Amino acid sequence: MENSDTEQMLTLFEQMQRAGTEFFVDGEPMLPREAVTKAVKEESVYMADYVMGDGGKIEQVRFDKINLL
Repeated sequence: MENSDTEQMLTLFEQMQRAGTEFFVDGEPMLPREAVTKAVKEESVYMADYVMGDGGKIEQVRFDKINLL
């Protein structure tokens, strides 16, 4: 991922955090910068799961490492 893409994602995640969204990587709570660094910049592949609340608002973003066959 290019640096500008990473910065855009970080900006979006920080906005989401201010709106109340929580971030997790492999089940561990993370700050947006930690989530971007770990889940986006690592050599491993991560899948994002967006957990919606009752009102349709994103409450959590959960990144989990996946194994490609």
